[in-house]
Amino acid sequence: MEIENKDLVVERLKSQGFRITRQRKLLIDIILSENCSCCKEVYILASKKEPGIGMATVYRTVDALEKVGALKRRTAYQLCDQKNKMCQSWLVELDDSSTVKLDYASMKKIIENGMLNYGITKGKKVKGIMLIQAEE
Repeated sequence: MEIENKDLVVERLKSQGFRITRQRKLLIDIILSENCSCCKEVYILASKKEPGIGMATVYRTVDALEKVGALKRRTAYQLCDQKNKMCQSWLVELDDSSTVKLDYASMKKIIENGMLNYGITKGKKVKGIMLIQAEE
């Protein structure tokens, strides 16, 4: 696990008002390092390291990670971040109602070129892109 992966997830949680506890950090570590397909698997691994952890804590943490866009439930839980771009994609609707699905690498290139063309980046490369939930 790379430190910035965990740090990015923690920052996402903090920015949405979630508390960062020792148990929550443990669960993030487990999800980053293991291939878990359900909360029960996460709980079993976590309870070996933290016997007092409750199943409700696991469910609440998984729910919080989903709410901030850091976790997608598929066949196995995977945190979405700068290093794990497979769960990030964008669907762009065109004026003829057709759609184009873009993966992270394509979107990064489009944003980088657009920002360069408009003089926003002043020649600097885009290091990463993070989706945040807008308030309505």
